[in-house]
Amino acid sequence: MAALQIIVTGANGQLGKEFKDLSEATDHHFTFLPSSDLDISNRSAVMTFFTTNKVDVVLNCAAYTKVDLAETEKNKAYDVNANGVKNLLDAMSDDCIMLHYSTDYVYQAKSGTAIRETESTHPANVYAASKLAGDKHVLESRKKAIVLRTSWVYSSYGNNFVKTMLRLADKLSELKVVNDQIGSPTYAADLAISSLSIIKKLLTSRQESLFNKVYHYSNSGAISWYEFAKEIFAQADKNIRLYGIPTTEYPTPASRPSWSVLNCDLLQSTFDVRVKDWKESLMTCLHKLK
Repeated sequence: MAALQIIVTGANGQLGKEFKDLSEATDHHFTFLPSSDLDISNRSAVMTFFTTNKVDVVLNCAAYTKVDLAETEKNKAYDVNANGVKNLLDAMSDDCIMLHYSTDYVYQAKSGTAIRETESTHPANVYAASKLAGDKHVLESRKKAIVLRTSWVYSSYGNNFVKTMLRLADKLSELKVVNDQIGSPTYAADLAISSLSIIKKLLTSRQESLFNKVYHYSNSGAISWYEFAKEIFAQADKNIRLYGIPTTEYPTPASRPSWSVLNCDLLQSTFDVRVKDWKESLMTCLHKLK
């Protein structure tokens, strides 16, 4: 495959920084664009960028992710998560490809069965609704774009659950963590590696049927936040007393889904991507943090 001109929006986020690490081992030319360099909610800025630069692939990691604050900053959430996505799609050439990253929060599925891409969406907060609006722009567009919905993302970069738990373990002797929200953690480095495999398949196959669809990606496993914390402390050899509590004891402005386990069969079969076990990936991340 010839070298590609790839732009990464939201480049200062967890996923954006994982792409930066990967870029050094590829032949492709990456341009990393934090919001300070390209605010995707600024339509004229997006149009100008695409007019003056060759872009083969867009990895849209840009997002408003302040889930609780979005309840009072609705316009900001929609400007980035919905309008920003449409701006990118409108600016893209017909040959350009976009991977747009979304969230498990768009679902409110019943417990017990991993969520498939065909599951109906019922966003329970402003953040989720704004992300779903962006997803719909991708699905309804005629551009070569797909939606990758993921869950519980963490990395050695940025702010996330893993790093928060490690920080608290160094300060506290005991901790309470919610035990009735079930999902699948996603190591951002795994998602970045898989994304490059997906791009290769999209470019080599050129099957129109692959585009304007939703695909799921997370590490395999179904656990609570409490179980996630327990494994973090075990692998990191942190001695802290951990107590599981119901969501009702930890109220937040925005409600969270109680079941977020994603079925990733479609992505694995379509793009020949292997989904790693969550414990294996956690070990990799913790080793990197050391």
